[in-house]
Amino acid sequence: MLNLSKDQFARFQELGRRINEELEDAVRAGADPTGPAGARPCALHKEWLDYTWSFYSPEAHKGLAEMYVADERFTSYYDEVIKGCAAWLRDAVIAHAR
Repeated sequence: MLNLSKDQFARFQELGRRINEELEDAVRAGADPTGPAGARPCALHKEWLDYTWSFYSPEAHKGLAEMYVADERFTSYYDEVIKGCAAWLRDAVIAHAR
């Protein structure tokens, strides 16, 4: 992250906000994370990861998503506004990460 330009860092932060907003909207709506509604947050999350990971692998993405529900620190971040967002993101990533 230290090598990000000011514009890249702004995009990184914007992606984080958009991911959280989309998760909250999806959980509120009762959307199925394994269906089409889960593809977009998964893609945004991958784009967000691309700013900090030197390479991407679907397996690593899925492992990180599992950690979001296994570690309360991550769960509390994603579930801060609406409970269930961390699990919804995990399920979306498991279903859509490629």
